[in-house]
Amino acid sequence: MAGIKITGYGHEHGECSVSNEDLQRYVDTNDEWIQEKTGIKNRYFAKKLTNVDMAVSAAEKALKMQEDDIKIDAVIVATFTPDNAAPSMAAEVAGRLGLDGETLCFDINGACAGFVFGLTVSNALLSKGYKRILLIGSEKIHPHLDMDDRKTCVLFGDAAGALILEQDKDGVCFNIAGLEANKEILECRGFGGKIQMSGQEVYRFAVSKIPECVTKLLDSAKVSVDDVDMFIFHQANLRIIESAARKLKISEEKYFVDVEKYGNTSAASVAVAMSECLEKGIIKSGDKIVAVGFGAGLSYGGIFMSI
Repeated sequence: MAGIKITGYGHEHGECSVSNEDLQRYVDTNDEWIQEKTGIKNRYFAKKLTNVDMAVSAAEKALKMQEDDIKIDAVIVATFTPDNAAPSMAAEVAGRLGLDGETLCFDINGACAGFVFGLTVSNALLSKGYKRILLIGSEKIHPHLDMDDRKTCVLFGDAAGALILEQDKDGVCFNIAGLEANKEILECRGFGGKIQMSGQEVYRFAVSKIPECVTKLLDSAKVSVDDVDMFIFHQANLRIIESAARKLKISEEKYFVDVEKYGNTSAASVAVAMSECLEKGIIKSGDKIVAVGFGAGLSYGGIFMSI
């Protein structure tokens, strides 16, 4: 398939910064334990902002990088924490942005792999004639945390990331996705449910599946680890990222980490990471990147693309 050109980007997070020390006040935990096990130092909770608010803010930043008269052909939102069952978050976001009209709007619930699935779907739509897609990963997770589950509640935060995508006919793109059906390991039942997770099982799944995904993607693209400019993995846990990187023999400067600032933001994770990389000049037009997401299902997805 042809590649994907990123012409706009932006990210947002909840308005309340929550450090590990803050969590110590009402959770039986401590900063040393959290950092040792996860690498997380901080996260953000959206107390007043809605999920749509964060998604709109991230999208507005991406849209400001465009010319005034551009047309967005599709709005796709990856999330498992929509504010409402209906309409879709994508429709709400499009309405707030004034993008109604002939605009395809829908959500993807792929949990932590959702944004990577969104990249795959976007590339397919672009190959079928869609010109410009606004892809967003956005989550308001903290209301779904069981604060008595100290091993899980310390992991998550609220954030949103947005990219504006166009087709790059001179670029390349390969993707992979799959499922190892075992929903009990990581689930959130119903709209008012709390996240339940077996951390050790998720860890084992991730550290085996990330290298497998990357290897298959690189084989499909006929490139090596050295040919990739940046690896962007779902920011679930620093120890998972480090372990996967060691298995793949990826040097530290070639994989991006921001989990220490935001925690695990599920579908927003890869979106925010890509936006940060672009904002800081870590990746740029023409670079080759690999992004991998994994999460509830247990599902996984990966994409190799030139941007």
